[in-house]
Amino acid sequence: MPYEISADGLSNPSQTVGQVVHHLAKLVVGKMDRNAFFRMLAKQLRVLFHYDRFCINLYDAEREFLNLFTAADGTVVESLSNTRIAHNTVAGLAIASRKPVVINDLAKHDFGDSPMPLSTVGLNSTIALPLIVSGEVIGTLHVSFVRPPENIVQILNMLLELSPVLSTFLFAVLSEERLEKIRATHAAVSQTDTDTTGSIQLATNLLETPDMRRLMALARKVAKLHISVMIVGETGTGKSMMARWLHRHSPRRGNNFVKVNCPSLPPTLFESEMFGYAKGAFTGATSKRVGRVELAQGGTLFLDEIGELAPEMQSKLLQVLEENSFERVGEASPIGVDIRIMSATNIDLGVAMDEGRLRRDLYYRLGSVVLRMPPLRERKNDIPLFVDHFVQQFAKEYEITPPKLTGSVMEALYEHPWPGNTRELRNVVSRLLLQTLDGPITDSFVAEALHLWKTPAGNVVPGPTVPAAVPSPGVPSGGWQVPILPHSGTESRSASPALPTLEENEKAHIEKALRLCGGKLSGPGGAADMLGVPRSTLQHRIRKLGIQ
Repeated sequence: MPYEISADGLSNPSQTVGQVVHHLAKLVVGKMDRNAFFRMLAKQLRVLFHYDRFCINLYDAEREFLNLFTAADGTVVESLSNTRIAHNTVAGLAIASRKPVVINDLAKHDFGDSPMPLSTVGLNSTIALPLIVSGEVIGTLHVSFVRPPENIVQILNMLLELSPVLSTFLFAVLSEERLEKIRATHAAVSQTDTDTTGSIQLATNLLETPDMRRLMALARKVAKLHISVMIVGETGTGKSMMARWLHRHSPRRGNNFVKVNCPSLPPTLFESEMFGYAKGAFTGATSKRVGRVELAQGGTLFLDEIGELAPEMQSKLLQVLEENSFERVGEASPIGVDIRIMSATNIDLGVAMDEGRLRRDLYYRLGSVVLRMPPLRERKNDIPLFVDHFVQQFAKEYEITPPKLTGSVMEALYEHPWPGNTRELRNVVSRLLLQTLDGPITDSFVAEALHLWKTPAGNVVPGPTVPAAVPSPGVPSGGWQVPILPHSGTESRSASPALPTLEENEKAHIEKALRLCGGKLSGPGGAADMLGVPRSTLQHRIRKLGIQ
């Protein structure tokens, strides 16, 4: 079939985009689900030009996975898994470069050890574009052809102009799906006792393991008290999960649990985000907005990564905690506060206070009780329980039979130091299960998944790790206490003036990881992958530490 366009199809890209948007906008009035969105988009693209296959992938940036948005339109590619790693794919190129990728002869391109799945079914040409919202890649759009169309430049220009609009619609579809899941969860919770819901059972299963018994015995006591709780521990140890568990087992469980990611709050928006604003408070305030504090009334306000909150914002938060009231931006009437504060951090609290990065008086308010989440290397007997849970979870997600991991695989998992803790373990298990789609799990693949590196002598050693968070002063492993504050900065440092700070250690580790990866930030073999942290977390720390 000739690759021809309609009379006015691609001659005016702006007009074409307007026509597609007009048809897609009709869906907003009705039910904006992914199948309706994809069918409408496919229909409109077919009016403009002929393609042999069209699909959209969703991108999971934390795990660097591609998930097929819905069944592709056109040629069926049975060898292409619905869920796969983005590395060594055309989509991966578009994501990494944030630019469109055009390939006219897929058979001649090397994307790994096996031939391109598209070329095996006769598709020889493809266009891939990243779909970006607020600077983040949320997916990729692909159109493929048996032979390259003569007007491929026109097609590309049209898709380039269309992609920002499609990204917005795609984000709206995914947001609606999330809202539906939230509504369904709330409905389920209202019909049954909270402790029997799947989410609560999940938290209980992963927290109440043999190695966590002491901590959980204390957590059960703390949950019932109306006092502030600070949860400390390394990245990936489950601090957020513990906070949710405490809320669900507290007298406030019937009200909201509101999480605030402190590093994401810029100083200019802190008050409006936390306290809300009145209609007409500033240009663009067309209606009243309820802030995070007010949303948490009667419930729990969880301040995640509290150590990253700017000093000026710490002062405003402290004022609210001391006065038990706040004012919306643009209003003068105080609103009473009835909330329980929980917070979490992976920083060295003593050093942070010595350096003035964390106010001591705010620490008094937030740290009535301090719970320390032990790293996974201190609770290795729990690893088989975690692995079994993650295997069952991902097998259900990927719609595969749960594989049985061999003794050598389990031994490798047990011996790994787990710098990224349970978050890293979850990512490793998901990669191992994806590998089973292509064949058995080999020792080399396990080594790669565990980020093992070979020294010049040929010995296998673990890759560089994120430095461990130093527990709050006087806090034993798995324990809690009324906090004991350190002495002033001069006194606390005099005993060991040559020791580098936690930030200096962290900066050195990240810089070493970047050197080993040749500056590659994400993806398999990238610095985030090596350190066992999400790309967004690594980017934030790079900016925070001033790494060039």
